[in-house]
Amino acid sequence: MLKLGSVNTVKSYLDYLENSWLFFIINKYAYSIKEQQIAPKKIYGIDTGLTNSVGFNLSKNSGKLMENIVYLHLRKKDQTIYYYKTDQGYEVDFFLPKTNQFIQVSQYFDSSETQERELRAIRAAALEQKKVTTHLVITESDKQVLNINNIPIQVVPLYEWLLK
Repeated sequence: MLKLGSVNTVKSYLDYLENSWLFFIINKYAYSIKEQQIAPKKIYGIDTGLTNSVGFNLSKNSGKLMENIVYLHLRKKDQTIYYYKTDQGYEVDFFLPKTNQFIQVSQYFDSSETQERELRAIRAAALEQKKVTTHLVITESDKQVLNINNIPIQVVPLYEWLLK
């Protein structure tokens, strides 16, 4: 679409943008460095206002902006941040191996379909990474503590999590 020519050109441009601190790229968590390098990446903008105004959106994407805000807050703590993909293909938004945390971001957590999707990913990831002790779902306004298959999952609103 952009007629850049090759994959290497695209990679170079992405590197330039990341080196200029316009956005950050996170890798999928894997024990193999090679697997991390070839897996799809997730990109987060340094400025959510810029991301929102420059990005192509057919509708307001508050959920993605929430996820971006969570990433930026985690980044302030200077932690190594990954996303996690289970063997079954479910994705957890953030995995922090240094503090043993899985973090899922979901704007709305009131429908049973959304709860099932978000909790299924955390449950599957927790079974694969048994050393993880904190399982968190960050939402717009919901707050509760769940226990699914002896996995404690804390659901907290974004504002409360940011203020901790």
